[in-house]
Amino acid sequence: MEKLQRWYKGYSYRGSPKKLVEQISNQVQQHNLSQVVPLLRMEKGVKPRKPFYFFLAIESRQPGQIPSEVIQSHLLELAYFNKPIPGAERFNYEEIKSMVGIAHDVHDYTHNIPYQPKPVSYDNPFDFMTSSNSERSLHDDGKDFSHQYERLLYWLSALGGGSWESFKKACQSLELTEPKRILRRFKLLGHLESSADGLKWSMSPIALVKVNSQSESQEFVLCGQRSLKLVQRLEQLATVISKNQADAPPCIHIQLAHSENVSDLIEQINAEFSIIDAGDASRQLANIFPDISKWKQGLKPLQGIKPSLYEWKHFNGEEFVDGIFEGKAGMYQMWPMAETDRPHYTLFYDPESEAWLQGDWYGLRFLALQYNTQAKIYARYDSSTKRLAIPTQLRWPELYERALVLASGQLPTRQDSGLLYDKVGLEVVRQLTTKLNVKCELESDYA
Repeated sequence: MEKLQRWYKGYSYRGSPKKLVEQISNQVQQHNLSQVVPLLRMEKGVKPRKPFYFFLAIESRQPGQIPSEVIQSHLLELAYFNKPIPGAERFNYEEIKSMVGIAHDVHDYTHNIPYQPKPVSYDNPFDFMTSSNSERSLHDDGKDFSHQYERLLYWLSALGGGSWESFKKACQSLELTEPKRILRRFKLLGHLESSADGLKWSMSPIALVKVNSQSESQEFVLCGQRSLKLVQRLEQLATVISKNQADAPPCIHIQLAHSENVSDLIEQINAEFSIIDAGDASRQLANIFPDISKWKQGLKPLQGIKPSLYEWKHFNGEEFVDGIFEGKAGMYQMWPMAETDRPHYTLFYDPESEAWLQGDWYGLRFLALQYNTQAKIYARYDSSTKRLAIPTQLRWPELYERALVLASGQLPTRQDSGLLYDKVGLEVVRQLTTKLNVKCELESDYA
């Protein structure tokens, strides 16, 4: 059988790009033309009610030859095709690729939607990369913002909880940028929690988390809600050390002699503040966390996604690239047809459940890398310093990263292209790397 060749016929149009795709797709499906008219491409930056070019992909034995079924369907008699681009009967992809955006898959445009979700704001709390592609520190100018973050923590603690909008406004009032990243960092540090969709937040209870100590004392860090009065009261009863962090509130370390019992400290302060002895939270979390496949099953699905309503970008292991949705597992950005500076959704598609999954941005990227056969997912651990190094581009899902952060009570430091987590026990590293399918290279491997 002679192989069909794909070519494009170009047109100009002024009107609604969304309606154009919808009407053409209706005709393609109605007349069963998807084998010969697989997709169309629109000019980049198309705007409603403005003139734009679009290109209909056609597959035939010879470029320029209109298949008989297309002629019989009267598809090209629609008003959308009244203005062919003059001077060219046909185009190949190389001739148009610099001016067109992502392809629109037209054959499934009219599939029924079982459920129509409420409109979702483009300002998704999980989509860090829509506002900035940088994974560097937000304040690389050397300024110390730790006390600004402390003021934010005091403010949020007084509120107790609220909406994503209230969190953003609190950040803005203190001139702290990138509230999405701030929310994630506060969660990693155990100060607050958020709902599965990120639209609500609530402060965590006050807790003392035990961390590995390099001194002869027991050492704890203060997590959850915080107030100046609480810190001052702790200073009266124990040795308190405050360590500034560039992108987070100061880490409050409480030191006790080994002869002292943390429950005695809590009892002395419980009349004024309700405090939890959280113990070795890092180890406890590593014990109870599921493996990556079960974590994926727990992600919240987003129903009612209609692929043909969007332009598509697919994460290829390094960046998002233009493409069409073909039902393969991976991380996708879904862009509205109207010109915009951010995607409508960033989701993971799971073909096993045929579901679009929501989650933290780094978590979805990590999950996508699990399905990329070319990706090498690894970490390095130095048992002498109890330091775990993870490449920035392989950053773990938020849930698992929290276990690493709570080992020291401090955010990772950055070195070259890696994230360094301190005071992480070997058993925690072994448990988490096993659950996440991460190859852990121990220092002894290089001896």
